[in-house]
Amino acid sequence: MVIPITVLRILKRFRRIVRSVIFYSLILFLVILFIGAFVMYVIEYGKNPEFNNYFNAVWFVMETITTVGYGDIVPNTFLGKVVDMVIMPVGIAVISLLTASIATELTNVAIMRSMGQHTTSKGKHIVVIGDVDRALRVINVVIDLMNRKGEIVDILYLNNSDKPSSLPADVEFIHGGDPFNTNDLLRAGVDKASTVVILPFNDSDVKTADAKVILLIMSVRKLNIDAHVIAEVLNEVDRDYALRAGANSVISLGSFTTIMIANEVFDRGLSSVLMNIINKGNLGLIKADEYVGSRFIDIMQVVKSKLNYLVIGIVRVMRLFSIQVMIS
Repeated sequence: MVIPITVLRILKRFRRIVRSVIFYSLILFLVILFIGAFVMYVIEYGKNPEFNNYFNAVWFVMETITTVGYGDIVPNTFLGKVVDMVIMPVGIAVISLLTASIATELTNVAIMRSMGQHTTSKGKHIVVIGDVDRALRVINVVIDLMNRKGEIVDILYLNNSDKPSSLPADVEFIHGGDPFNTNDLLRAGVDKASTVVILPFNDSDVKTADAKVILLIMSVRKLNIDAHVIAEVLNEVDRDYALRAGANSVISLGSFTTIMIANEVFDRGLSSVLMNIINKGNLGLIKADEYVGSRFIDIMQVVKSKLNYLVIGIVRVMRLFSIQVMIS
């Protein structure tokens, strides 16, 4: 029988919780609370009007073991006072143990997170994998675009080296994570991510760098069939292989640069215009459902009048038509 990875993670987490001191402390706390309340209720019922129902007994034990001591409910019988004398120190000890266990766990989580040795709890986030310099440039631009668009998306960077000193403080970091190890990809929450950006590693051989990217695409796609995978390859001929491996978008920096330079030879200043548009983040897509069947010139006029956008082209994404626009 094959058990899904998600189920295995839940079982492992449950097993860790069951083995923790917090779990046993919580069980002891509940035992003292409800059994102690039952004993007090049996002893005091009919002899003390304040213990006229079980809830009041639970309330009494709760305020006793938490040392709140409102004094609104007190035992009247000798046996009730004796039992309460037992509940007090035992309950306070268990509460102290539970509090200390929770504090220790939170401290450990904070330390592990600061060291990047934790497992992320995020979902629908962006995971960036690849060379440090490339990753930092992409992350900074993504953050800049989020600020311009007014959107907030969690970003996580997975790398097997130390945390970069220039990594933005609000970007989560997974330290010592081997991107080619399934467990480390799961630590980064790749199976729950909305977008995964895979960048080339700093390899001297271009073919090796692209092969690693393609292998990562296959690994990510196996863990998450719904994620939007964006990859960069160094060699244009590897672009088709990356797409076949499961990437949604593949960018070949060398090919893009070559085309820009060639066009600049005949249309001087074109590269500056395109770079200004890209750098300012003024490109975007809008759904084209209501424009299906319309002429391009009509779409341009309608979009300009309704949204004040300038239509520069129509693209097909996942069998759906979208309009590429430039915000004016």
